Amino acid sequence: MPTKARATATAGPAQAREDIISAQALSTLSAGAVSAMSAVGAAVLKRHKHAMAKKPEWFWHIFAKCEAKAARIAEQAARAPQACGDAAFIESYARSLPKLMAAALKAHEKALGD
Repeated sequence: MPTKARATATAGPAQAREDIISAQALSTLSAGAVSAMSAVGAAVLKRHKHAMAKKPEWFWHIFAKCEAKAARIAEQAARAPQACGDAAFIESYARSLPKLMAAALKAHEKALGD
């Protein structure tokens, strides 16, 4: 993560924003779930290197928003009555983050093309 973007993401007021996963939210997850989130995030970053190289600050902003939204979706899935907690969280997160990121990049390309 670029230094400027990292400083922005860890600033005090930024922690209250909905598009960033808070440290408190991360601390409630198991180590396995956090590890799985890291692996999925790394795969998404690797897949979209070209977009990250074009506009790094925009990319990290969109990635943070998609990551937070995927975590919220996964949390809801993990709380479902028939869910298996961390397993449901990881499965839902791994399914939703790549889709959210691809949709955001496609919408951005479409906006630039029009």
